[in-house]
Amino acid sequence: MMNKIFKGLLVFILFNFIASCQKKDNTPVNLSKVSVVFANPATGQIFRKGDTVMINAVVTYISEINGLGLQIIDTAKGEILYSDDHDLHTDHFTLNGSWLDTLSNTTALQVKVSVFVANSTIPAVRTMYISSNP
Repeated sequence: MMNKIFKGLLVFILFNFIASCQKKDNTPVNLSKVSVVFANPATGQIFRKGDTVMINAVVTYISEINGLGLQIIDTAKGEILYSDDHDLHTDHFTLNGSWLDTLSNTTALQVKVSVFVANSTIPAVRTMYISSNP
């Protein structure tokens, strides 16, 4: 009898443990609620060859953020100069990255943040533009 109670209790504990680890976020997806606030760099800021571009932004959403990607793109060539990804499970994240400007030609650069939220396969994309002027 004691063994049967113990087994039942063990099954109950395991079931509750597994169920507590599963997040069920039923918040309707609203990508317009994704906020990316850049602290650095400033929009339109000009960098020179050899400068380190510091990227700092606070990313928030009304529900769970599953991941985000950061890219710096040479708009003239369409070339990705810097890329960084983060796997997350939170509703806010402070993004920090840096890239060394090695460009020899003047070009506009797109700083692109793609935010993947729970229950959506389409990211919310936020961009800003800076320049490299060697």
